[in-house]
This record gives sequence, structure tokens and C-alpha cells, in this order.
Amino acid sequence: MSTKCTIRYQDKEGELPAWHLYEELFDDDDVVYLELDGVQADVVMIRGSLAVTTPGTVLIRLPTVTARQLGLLPPEWSRDTSWSKN
Repeated sequence: MSTKCTIRYQDKEGELPAWHLYEELFDDDDVVYLELDGVQADVVMIRGSLAVTTPGTVLIRLPTVTARQLGLLPPEWSRDTSWSKN
């Protein structure tokens, strides 16, 4: 069973990548996840880098404040707390 709660998404269109912005229902942190499918990425880590030259999937975990600053979250969006973890 998936615990993803979709906020926004876009299916692949031609050469454009698909993306999925979602929250994890059982995640206590105030974060959202952005999954990009079909993108090339240069990932720079603190201790080196990894260059990916073939399209793949990238998953980014973002604080909701950062996602809002980037314009990824609509202004009216707030975390769904109507469900219970018990």
C-alpha cells in the first residue's frame, strides 16, 4: 500500500520528463518529495560528484518552506493532518 499523497504531477509529454510532487503520510518531518523521471542530472555531493549522462529518475526531499519558495506548492496547500497514525 502506498503512503504517497499527491500534491501535483505531470505525465511525460513527448521529450518532457514526468514529475510527481507528493508527501509521505507517515513522515513526521515537514517535507515534500519531488520525483523527476526522465532527466539527466549532475549530482554534487559534499565529498565529490556523480555525473549521470543517461536519463533516469531523481528524487529530491525538500522542506515545505523551500518548496513554497520555489513555487512548487500552491499558496493554499497545507499538510493533510486529518488522518491518524494509529
